[in-house]
Amino acid sequence: MEKLSALMLSVLIFFSSFFGAGRLDFGRSASLAAHEFSRAGYALTELLVDQCYDARTHTFNRKIDEKGMPYVWPAAAFAEAMADAYRLYPGSVRLRVAYADALKQGFSRYLTAEGALETPSGAYDGICYYNASAGNSGDYYYDDNEWVCIQLLLGYRNLGDASLLSAAEKNLDFLWTGWDDVAGGGIYWSAAYSSKNACSNAPGAIAFLLAYQMTGKEIYLTRGRMIYDWMNRTLREHDLFCDSVGLDGRIGNRWKGAYNQATMIYAGSLLYEITGEETYYALTKATVDATLPHIFTETATAQGETVIRMNANPIFKAWCIGWLMRSYVKFYEVDPQKDAAALAHCAAVMRNELATKDADGLYDPYFCSGAEDPENYTDLLSQSGVACAFLNLADYETMPKG
Repeated sequence: MEKLSALMLSVLIFFSSFFGAGRLDFGRSASLAAHEFSRAGYALTELLVDQCYDARTHTFNRKIDEKGMPYVWPAAAFAEAMADAYRLYPGSVRLRVAYADALKQGFSRYLTAEGALETPSGAYDGICYYNASAGNSGDYYYDDNEWVCIQLLLGYRNLGDASLLSAAEKNLDFLWTGWDDVAGGGIYWSAAYSSKNACSNAPGAIAFLLAYQMTGKEIYLTRGRMIYDWMNRTLREHDLFCDSVGLDGRIGNRWKGAYNQATMIYAGSLLYEITGEETYYALTKATVDATLPHIFTETATAQGETVIRMNANPIFKAWCIGWLMRSYVKFYEVDPQKDAAALAHCAAVMRNELATKDADGLYDPYFCSGAEDPENYTDLLSQSGVACAFLNLADYETMPKG
């Protein structure tokens, strides 16, 4: 599929005013249409829509070149890419149709509605949650449900469909069944209830805080704050976040994955935006600063030029970096200092990434970090992450500055 031209993107943006978005002025619209990152991100998202979602049957495909339903987590990652693309280009009817159908019908394939649930915190009836696999199969994971819940909330904000907010609030009830006082609080990772992980808490904080912004319900702010504060008490180490804690309260895994840092940056930015409390700003700024040497390497050429590359970290890297760039942009939006150092690092990496586009329109999911895994190139999770990285960085680079 050929990449959309800047002219075609301009037309999409022009018509966006007729679809109720009203977010972009014409000056910024022109900048977005011409920007290399926005063109790359939109074209990749359109390719994914063509190859990985069928609105007639409401089904996702797990790979560009292979049929078969993905786990719910890659499906949510694809919804992230559609949300980012639609936020920038809401005039695309084709994107809107796929995006809305995926949120309302595609996710329903994973849904257990009004079910009974036994958890360490008690027995529940009428709980709605999403299984790892389609057709009520596979275990449920709290982090999977958080990724879906976030997309339902953003879908409500982007599309104005109240049914998406209703679905998200039902899922928020499920998310809170994962919280108890073991290990001082926190949400469990999975149906095994054997650990409490960064990946099942930081995005949970985001979901509750977004819900508070959209509904004004204080219980959501209280719960989002509780989760964020527990993460800082329990898993924060040298301003970064470890992976998990066991039920004895001891850190079980000190791995500091990029997406766990990203989601805490996003959650902290939301808390600062909502409350104005300087503590949340200071904690979040410290994590932003700590991620730079953790994720990026700076070297100098013989000519004295600085080269910025991304450190090798092969575990679902593209999706992690999509979240990292989304979170850096969110922090920049609320940062009174408007420190753009982190985003400058991202821009250097993404300009190298542009050159990795292959004949099928796909990009290196390891962002030129040296890892090799040809199988990963066609994964819905990986390519969705690349699209998100491009789109979020385009969003930042075309923001009015000053």
